[in-house]
Amino acid sequence: MFTLGPLFKHPWIYLSLITTVGAVLVNVTVDNSLPDPLTGRLVGYLPTTSWNAGVACTDCTAIVDEGSMFNRTWHDGTYFPVNSILPATGPLTITFSFNGTAIYVFCALALSFTSPDGYSNMTFYIDNEIVGQFEKEPSGTQGAYVYNISVYSNTSLSAGEHNFTLQNGPFGNGGNKSLTLFDYLVYS
Repeated sequence: MFTLGPLFKHPWIYLSLITTVGAVLVNVTVDNSLPDPLTGRLVGYLPTTSWNAGVACTDCTAIVDEGSMFNRTWHDGTYFPVNSILPATGPLTITFSFNGTAIYVFCALALSFTSPDGYSNMTFYIDNEIVGQFEKEPSGTQGAYVYNISVYSNTSLSAGEHNFTLQNGPFGNGGNKSLTLFDYLVYS
């Protein structure tokens, strides 16, 4: 005689298993210059005149290995403080809205002291609250870069819609010149 087994004798167990399997998280990778493949949302850059699409930038001092960047693209932004010989930029920001419980942000880092200045100072916000900072002094290796560096990750967000902001440069207009070479982010 054919039997359905213990799982089908108690249908609430079967339904519970289906519900649990349906809650699997999916990672979505968003390139710095392409739409979110799931929602079509784009990463925002402010002020727009202070960010350069790396591939098309003719006056950027950071010359990265294009093949080492996700989708061969990146955005280059340099924060200049008030005490700089160049006009102060004020903080530069990258913004992105997503629905999830985790986010991971990846950049390339310049290792040189000058041309480009490899110092990086980034502050991270989720829903307008400061949630982290990344500060890195360069090693002084001229013309060298490191790629696919996780500058921020957060796996403990409440489920739902969130607004992420990366700020290049410190609060106000002080501090040091800071370079951000944004590559991509991943959210779940």
